[in-house]
Amino acid sequence: MSDKPALIYTTFGSSAEAKQLARTLIEEKLIACANHLAPAVSQYVWEDELCEDEEYPVLLKTMGSQAAVAMARLKTLHSYDTPAILCWFVDESDPDYTKWLSGQVAE
Repeated sequence: MSDKPALIYTTFGSSAEAKQLARTLIEEKLIACANHLAPAVSQYVWEDELCEDEEYPVLLKTMGSQAAVAMARLKTLHSYDTPAILCWFVDESDPDYTKWLSGQVAE
């Protein structure tokens, strides 16, 4: 478990799904907030086919102690078969922000 903030990055096929899933994770106290980024063009190979799609990236903020649980729940709720779910821990952050963040997520 970590008392450091953690950032979880993922993408969605629609803005509506991104907003609904983020709302669920906030209500379940797994994340404190979500930053919805501008639509992006993603290029990748899926089932041996080169794909290019518009996706909706989201940066989810939580505490390290909740990161694994938040990622597992995100994967369960996500509509993609294999969603990109990436997490990294923050080495430095504003103490007041970290205190607020910690107070928003479940222990």
